[in-house]
Amino acid sequence: MNPTIKMTALLLVLGFASALLAQEPVLHKELEAQRIKVAKQLAKYTVSVEIDYDHASLTKVGNPGIPGIPGMGGTDPDDPFTRYDIGPFSGLIVGANHILISDRILGDFNTSGAGPGVEGITITLQNGDRFSATVMGRHQDIDLALLKIEGDLSKQKDVAIAEFPADEFRPERAQQVFVVGRGQNPLRVLINDGIVSALDREQKKAFQLDARISNATLGAPVADNEGRILGMVTLHNHETFGQSSGVSYAAYMHEVKRAYGVMREGKFLERPKAPFMGIGANKKWPDKPGLEVGNIITGSGAEKAGIQVGDVLLQVDGVDMNDVPDLITHIQGHKVGDVLKVKFLRGEKELEVSVTLGARP
Repeated sequence: MNPTIKMTALLLVLGFASALLAQEPVLHKELEAQRIKVAKQLAKYTVSVEIDYDHASLTKVGNPGIPGIPGMGGTDPDDPFTRYDIGPFSGLIVGANHILISDRILGDFNTSGAGPGVEGITITLQNGDRFSATVMGRHQDIDLALLKIEGDLSKQKDVAIAEFPADEFRPERAQQVFVVGRGQNPLRVLINDGIVSALDREQKKAFQLDARISNATLGAPVADNEGRILGMVTLHNHETFGQSSGVSYAAYMHEVKRAYGVMREGKFLERPKAPFMGIGANKKWPDKPGLEVGNIITGSGAEKAGIQVGDVLLQVDGVDMNDVPDLITHIQGHKVGDVLKVKFLRGEKELEVSVTLGARP
């Protein structure tokens, strides 16, 4: 190639790269400006939630912590790590004296309020005002609880009541979202961004997002680029996901609205047992359906139906099992006692059995 042409081509490439580098700070500034805008908009709807618990019950030898509160353990209730692990959490203002939170921070189910060991609940607004709260209702099926405070939040400065959507609404997969809650300092806003990584989780009541979720943002609203609230961070499985793992769920806002209507009547609904097949499986082939069974739970519906370790699930009720989420989603769409038709390979032989779903242990 002519040296002049080579030099011209090199200069063009360098010029294009320089243009991209010149744009990068602008794009970053635009994203940061949008983050700040959404954070300010949602901050007026969010509160910090602190759980006061019985210290004496934690100092007993061998006590693992308050029953049902995720991540809470250790014998020293004043240990910074233990304190961080139990909160503070976030809440969403939905009425003049109503605040929605994640139900699991209240401990084991109790039809009269929080679980054993919880002695009090304190709400802190972004202006620093603090209120004692009582549990007005619980809806464990969607992992929500309703708190009531003595006061009128509509008269507070820099505080507003979140509005519910008029109709059912679901975000799009891969859509950018922002989680806005309260951190260790209840007067400061904590914001994380991510995308919607999957839809219709938890029996189509929630969507999955990859924003990093900690206990501090459990109960926080999830919004789009325009600041419209799409859902609330709930149903976060600490044992499976862990904190800040990039995997979490948010209940759809129309589902939150339905649960709020029930809890406003003072109802306490315990979560029904989840359907359970009783197998652990992994994708077998990259280019076709097939989940290889790695373990079977003793006494489960899968074991009773004769499924064995090493079998490869091909279809459930005629639906191809391309990946593990396909199996999870299909099971979640049923209830305990339902019977599923499972087609699988054992060696070279194709078999089909009926599996009765049991209750998750």
